[in-house]
Amino acid sequence: MATVLNLGTRLETIVSYCSRTRTIADIGCDHGQVTAELILQAKAYNVIATDISSASINKAVRLCSQLNILPFVSFREGDGFQPITKYDSIDCAVIAGMGGSEIIKILQESKIRVNELVLQPMTDAVKLRGYLLQINFKIVKDVTVKEGDKYYNIIKAKTGKMKITELELYFGVTNLEELSTEFIESIRVERAKIFKIKELVGELNKDYKAQIKRIDKVLKLYYEKQKSEGRK
Repeated sequence: MATVLNLGTRLETIVSYCSRTRTIADIGCDHGQVTAELILQAKAYNVIATDISSASINKAVRLCSQLNILPFVSFREGDGFQPITKYDSIDCAVIAGMGGSEIIKILQESKIRVNELVLQPMTDAVKLRGYLLQINFKIVKDVTVKEGDKYYNIIKAKTGKMKITELELYFGVTNLEELSTEFIESIRVERAKIFKIKELVGELNKDYKAQIKRIDKVLKLYYEKQKSEGRK
């Protein structure tokens, strides 16, 4: 998954999940790397880059200026979708690097309806998945990627209805289909953290106990897959 700017795995995956289209909004563009990469890969004819921070907008402007792609990017200071109007005809929106609850708030306050969302929540991925289903988005990709020693959930959703199981809600549709090494590592890490909490407090609450059961169900699926493929 090569990128022109040699982005890390997290941002590379975000860019790869964006469908090739006319106009993409990069909500909370920060340094502008995703914005720039979308243009450099011809993912979009133009990108609207928004951020609540003028300092972030200035960083993004400098990067795009260095890359000679300024004519293809519109920079707008403001919160969430507020700087965008229906006349911008956004096809896809990227919202990455913030909490799932914050992403939900941005979507709730938006007057713009797009057909495709590429989201990377730092927290509350389960809550975000549930909200997407409520507002009639179907999750078409949902993976865990590893960068350094951290794990990130990246979700691609399109307009449409779908039903998912409890395990898919908690862990992601694609993760359960693929059972990738990175995903299995991430839930093993989560499981170990929960048992570390048990050592400290003595007894886990019902939410932690339920999550351990869910993780163990997924690990059982993984071991069965390994066995069927002749692996250990």
